[in-house]
Amino acid sequence: MRGIKLKPMLFVNLAISIIMGVFAQLFMKYGMNGLKKATGKIAFTDIFHILFVIFSDKFVLAGIVLYLISMFFWIKVLSKIDLSIAYPFISVGVILTVILAAVMLGESIPFSRWAGIFITLGGVYIIVFSHEETSENLKK
Repeated sequence: MRGIKLKPMLFVNLAISIIMGVFAQLFMKYGMNGLKKATGKIAFTDIFHILFVIFSDKFVLAGIVLYLISMFFWIKVLSKIDLSIAYPFISVGVILTVILAAVMLGESIPFSRWAGIFITLGGVYIIVFSHEETSENLKK
């Protein structure tokens, strides 16, 4: 497998986008856990009240802001490499989210989920390193 060579700044942009997305998920989940404890079971009958409660939570808002920052870096990445190469890296974010959810939020990760994580990592490796550099990609 020949693989691609990510330029350092592209890799930095990709990593920032992924990490920001991971922490966006963690902040939003933490915020929603707090809301669930504070309000009991969240029922979605009064949608405007529920939206107000959700969007007034500082952790949920922090997650949304992180997603916006992540999107900025993601757009920079997409301007430089093919989507078919960039998108599999999102799986790394999924893996980080699962691991950090266990560490930071106390979620359990059964063996089958760990197996899925390693299978996912293998798939990302195959996709990324099977990419053929074309003259179009080299111009970017």
